[in-house]
Amino acid sequence: MEQEYLELLMMLIVVLGFAKLLEEVMIRLKLVPVLGDLLAGIILGPTMLNVVKPNDFLNTLATLGIILLLLLVGTETDISKLKRYEKLSIISGSGGAIVSFGLGILLGLMFGYDLACSLFIGAILIATSVGVTVRTFLELHAYGTKEAYVILGAAVIDDIYGLLALALVYTMARGGQGYGQAYTVLLAFAGLLVTIIVYHFTSKHIRDVVRVLKYLKSEEAHFIFVLVYSLAVALAVGMLGLSPIVGAFFIGLAFSKMPGVESLRERLSILATLFTPIYFVMAGLMLNVRMVHVDVRSVLIALLIVAVGFLSKIVGCGLILKPFHFRWREVLTIGVGMVPRAEVATIVAVTGLAAGVITQEIFLGTIALIYTSSLLTPIFLKQLLARKY
Repeated sequence: MEQEYLELLMMLIVVLGFAKLLEEVMIRLKLVPVLGDLLAGIILGPTMLNVVKPNDFLNTLATLGIILLLLLVGTETDISKLKRYEKLSIISGSGGAIVSFGLGILLGLMFGYDLACSLFIGAILIATSVGVTVRTFLELHAYGTKEAYVILGAAVIDDIYGLLALALVYTMARGGQGYGQAYTVLLAFAGLLVTIIVYHFTSKHIRDVVRVLKYLKSEEAHFIFVLVYSLAVALAVGMLGLSPIVGAFFIGLAFSKMPGVESLRERLSILATLFTPIYFVMAGLMLNVRMVHVDVRSVLIALLIVAVGFLSKIVGCGLILKPFHFRWREVLTIGVGMVPRAEVATIVAVTGLAAGVITQEIFLGTIALIYTSSLLTPIFLKQLLARKY
């Protein structure tokens, strides 16, 4: 048993040490550090050296890392600005989801796939994963801009459309057995409702909680309470089928007006710095190109899925906002910021592959989109934001 713990400790040392080393390399190359984390996962994982494999231990730490990052982002978010850009976020999120779904279906039909397979391609392209984008904005000190607030709001709308699309395609894939998935999706919407209720309750009573915590003798009482409470909400939301990071973000938002929030942010920042890189390393570890059959057709389809994945968000989320007095650099920033795909795209693709609805070449295209969007988005964002901020 002790030997097992030592092996886990060694793996953690290798993952964190190598990730931080490559982050330093990226910084010296004037690139975003998150690229170092992703590259660390690819090098250490089955794609190259195969010395570290995805496992429950790293997955738990990775989940904790992304929850802490979105909790920190929530505490740094100005609620008034988020509400100010609410309508624009709805337009951007809806536009991106509709354009992505439509172009995905069109791409599938053009290559001769049936309607069910084409619907799966559209569903794969819908949901954005803004973890890479959020970290990039933070590292470039561009968080708090209107582009960042529109992206955060649009990502929530995006997730709702993603849930609806997942319910549709799963039901088609399983035929009459889709009722279980419909129930799961209803639970996810219940999770969203619970998140909103808890957010409003916490915001309303935050000062009462602070007054009670003042009677505790421990110096870290405020921080421990916020951390445990936030993790509990994220866990509850995750158990209901919604991403736990949604719960973490909204609870962070509720605590953003708490007296002494600066001290909270400082402590959260230390924890996020430690655990968040593991999330992006884990993403790199999950790639295994050796398991994918590669030929000319599969490469062509993969490239087109990547191209449509980028184009659909840039047009649907970004360019759709041009009539609302946004500059070209701003709409491109929003569009590019909404490009990354990750968890939901993977879930949809694995579901379709397991059900025999999509092919290996489409699965390859999904993996290629996930990694190219995660790698290229920080680079593009840095170029777009460098001259403005």
